Amino acid sequence: MSTIEEELISYVTLTGDLVEVTSAGITTEHFQDPDNRSVYETVLRHRDAYGEVPTPDVVLRSHPGYPLTDEFSGSAEYLIAELHRAARRTLLDMGVDAVATALEKDDVDGAMSLLQITLQRVAVTQTSSRDVDHAATAPDRLERYRNARDNESQLLGIPTGFECLDEATLGIQPQQMIVLTGLAKSCKTTIMLRMVRAVHDHGRAPLVVSFEMPEPEISRRLDGFVAGINPKSLQTGQISEAEWRKLEQALLRPEPTHPLVITEDRGAVMTLSGLQAKIDVLQPGALFVDGAYFLQDELSRETGTPLALTNVSRGLKQLALRNELPVIVTTQSLPHKVGARGLTANSLGYTSAWVQDADVVIGTEATEEEFHYILKILASRNCPPQETVISIHWEPPGFEEERYGPDADLPY
Repeated sequence: MSTIEEELISYVTLTGDLVEVTSAGITTEHFQDPDNRSVYETVLRHRDAYGEVPTPDVVLRSHPGYPLTDEFSGSAEYLIAELHRAARRTLLDMGVDAVATALEKDDVDGAMSLLQITLQRVAVTQTSSRDVDHAATAPDRLERYRNARDNESQLLGIPTGFECLDEATLGIQPQQMIVLTGLAKSCKTTIMLRMVRAVHDHGRAPLVVSFEMPEPEISRRLDGFVAGINPKSLQTGQISEAEWRKLEQALLRPEPTHPLVITEDRGAVMTLSGLQAKIDVLQPGALFVDGAYFLQDELSRETGTPLALTNVSRGLKQLALRNELPVIVTTQSLPHKVGARGLTANSLGYTSAWVQDADVVIGTEATEEEFHYILKILASRNCPPQETVISIHWEPPGFEEERYGPDADLPY
């Protein structure tokens, strides 16, 4: 029975299709068997020398007895994916062995470093790049435009839970990076959790990573909004019999088929590689990172510096692109960058990368009136800067939006 490596080499030599394989990032390093690696090197050298893939006869002349086959266990796409998976498995095996050796020597820091490097190498093993022939894909684009015309909601992705944010994002979409920013105590996390709930209600599986708020507090807020009970009452236990029945009904209803995961394993997700590992295991429909500025940059090995935050922002955007996943993060704005116009796109802390990398930047500002906040669209490709007053009610929990009219004197 042929191996995946032998099948892929056979496919290339029989069909002459090497472009699909090399475009998917397959190199000689993906072949673990030395004989297969040698044959693949021969194929590449022949292509470089003569501009074409060698025929089976040419391959067999250089490698007599090589088991070429015309029976494949799947499509070329399947064979490529399996080869990538095998390469990741090999990297993990080598990395785990190195980590175990470091731990045997009681080198905990070294083991952590090796683990981070291993996860980073595994994360970038499979490329997601592709080239599209614009001239040949007009029917596909026409179908997309037809779907957009027939879409009454005008949303291209998952609802955010806020009308104003739906307009700015057109719905939370794969590969989008959405940044929520504001000063301390400006309700960023509560706004984010409303979006988490909306994603889950839409039938997708959110993954929540919070460096700002512990899991019990997040769960209380989510439960309070679902049951219609003030989360503070859930914490103190001061709820009536009627509220208790509402709580039981909300929490004991049939479980949805898709999860809503709140990770408490903060040490494992302090880096982009750690986040990628969680994504690989949990396969979420959207990633939420509360307090992204706490992430450690694996390149500079720094946290919170301008260089580190620039690398983190770039990395989060790449995470969204590579996994075709919406990534929603909260980060800080700085008081000394908030002037007479209030919060602006220049208010974000320490690096301009947040604004450059994000598809949408949303600012939250507290007002003089308690539980009233201004939600600002600071940057978006889909709408101009605008703001909405969000009022949060806790008895029972709920949100109300009051949009400023188009003739309003906006502070921009």
